[in-house]
Amino acid sequence: MRSTPTHRAEYEARAERPYATALAGRAARPDIYAIPGNHDWYDSLIAFSRCFCRPERGFAGCQTRQTRSYFAMRLPQDWWLLAIDLQLGADLDEPQVQYFQRVAADMSATARVILCVPEPRWILEDAYPQHSTYSESATVEFLESRILKRHAEVFLTGDLHLYKRHANAAGIQKITAGGGGAFLHPTHAPATHTLRDGFTQQAAYPDEKTSSRLAWRNFLFPFLNPKYLPISAFLYAMSAWFASASLQVADTVDLPTALNAAVRAAIRDPFYGLWLIVFVAAFIFFTDTHVRWWRVIGGVCHAVAHLAAAFGLGWLSLLVTTRGFGLEFGTVSQLLVAGSLTFVLGGIVGALILGLYLFISVQGFGRHANEAFASLRIEDFKHWVRLRVDAAGSLSIFAIAIDRVPRQWRASERAGARVELADDPVAPRRGSLIGSLSAVRVAPEEPLAVTADK
Repeated sequence: MRSTPTHRAEYEARAERPYATALAGRAARPDIYAIPGNHDWYDSLIAFSRCFCRPERGFAGCQTRQTRSYFAMRLPQDWWLLAIDLQLGADLDEPQVQYFQRVAADMSATARVILCVPEPRWILEDAYPQHSTYSESATVEFLESRILKRHAEVFLTGDLHLYKRHANAAGIQKITAGGGGAFLHPTHAPATHTLRDGFTQQAAYPDEKTSSRLAWRNFLFPFLNPKYLPISAFLYAMSAWFASASLQVADTVDLPTALNAAVRAAIRDPFYGLWLIVFVAAFIFFTDTHVRWWRVIGGVCHAVAHLAAAFGLGWLSLLVTTRGFGLEFGTVSQLLVAGSLTFVLGGIVGALILGLYLFISVQGFGRHANEAFASLRIEDFKHWVRLRVDAAGSLSIFAIAIDRVPRQWRASERAGARVELADDPVAPRRGSLIGSLSAVRVAPEEPLAVTADK
């Protein structure tokens, strides 16, 4: 698949322009290195390669020095930063294997490794133990045992838009730091306090109490996601239309009679029956679980809730038009007014039910974390990770956070910058979430939410 102008425009708008604005006016600029994530592979790395793997072009006015989607960097005091590309899978292709074999040959016997990987497979595999299409662990084990012939002491990744650090008794750190993502992921769901191979959670940002409190915003789903309203409105209107198409005047005497007629129509009418099958199947497919029986139960319950609401709104519209407005049942005017009412109310009610479903899923079962928080559009709680190697060879890793991102911007007069802050700047807070890694020992932890750095 070739890169389209849209891909290039998105890279320029969402990646290069923010960096160029932040670095505008600075004489000294850092070098830029990057590894691709899943979205970068959607166009076979064409846009990614153009941005990061062409040193003569550069990125946001900074120098890029890699020519591949993976790299190795020698740091001070015999530390090495290695970044691998797993190409939407969990295997290293042969050119990448040969590249890291050459890198390993340059390492001393005492060299220590920081390994960057595209996604936190240690969290994902633990959250979905029944379904793992591949194992990043096996790939990393191959890299460590067969190529590097040593264990990495620190793992760094992004992908999930949160901060979490896990460690084992040997002091090996696994850090998920995706704080630059477009929205916030929850830290309380799925639960990751204890992972396989003895890794336990040491820190999370935002803290789990805050994350759980934010999940309640799903009850505002219709207001936070107005573009979804036409979708649920259409589904409700179609469902009510099929259910009422075969109703006669005698079927409208009361709700049980109308419901019985609608069920009979679903059994006898192939088009209505097919609509219901597709409707329920769509919600089964949407359910976030890899346990087949639970997916069926959860999907059917979710679908039935929507179908019941659609039928209820259709019945309410029937009563309003026939008894409230005095329109004769089955006339064009009655059908149009009833359909319009079902469409409008269906958009709101359908969105409310979806928000309730996502809330129950993330709070009660630790599922739909992506959907439940993507719908909240939370831009705050950004963070970055900074590494420092001192003269003694100790590695310190800091998480720098901004609880609330700026909301107001204005045109900038600075050279190279298009916008600048128009509201009060937000002071970042720095927490020594990891402490100092010296001889693979971790200093006492200092939570991010405590220490302020102005």
